[in-house]
Amino acid sequence: MTVKTRIEVQNLKDNLRILGRIDPALRREFGKRFRKIAEPVVNEINLIRPTQATLPRGFQHNGRTGSGKVKKIKVDLNTRKARKRNIELGAKYETMGTIRVLTNDAPMAIADMAGKRGNISYSGRSRAYPGRPEGHALNGQGEGLIKGLNKYFGSPSRFMWPGGERGFPMVEDEFRRTIREVEQAINEQLKAIGSSAAEVRSKMRG
Repeated sequence: MTVKTRIEVQNLKDNLRILGRIDPALRREFGKRFRKIAEPVVNEINLIRPTQATLPRGFQHNGRTGSGKVKKIKVDLNTRKARKRNIELGAKYETMGTIRVLTNDAPMAIADMAGKRGNISYSGRSRAYPGRPEGHALNGQGEGLIKGLNKYFGSPSRFMWPGGERGFPMVEDEFRRTIREVEQAINEQLKAIGSSAAEVRSKMRG
């Protein structure tokens, strides 16, 4: 589950990839800085996210979606190129944020977004998942859970987006400064070979 920020910056993915090639140590350092800058966003999400004690009864078990499986929210940098099928459609990169705040655990993702699509199945089977290669029977079991989540936490997104919105103003300026520093660091190193970040990006896309 990802919080999308309102910062839209051209070339950040390309610049981080370039930096990873010409100075991997500096690329790692910028990665650490971006994660540090995003900490206020994570903190705001943690203030409102449910805990093992406050999650509804349907989460009180030790299975894959149980409250005991809740993990820390994390910040990561994504510079992944598009998969082959998307490259064939003209995409250079996957359409996802470069700097992402996300949760990888099932109970948090369900608690945050359950009911978003509004469709509850009363027949058939769910998708396969670890331990259940054939999925599980669908009998409307999500209806009561969604009602409970809506009652106590509101409608989706209940935690990730609202927390991200609260924390974002605290970090926006620092993100923008650091993004500019990435471009400056690249250009300074490329001067030695008579090139620039813009020229290298053009070659990468060619």
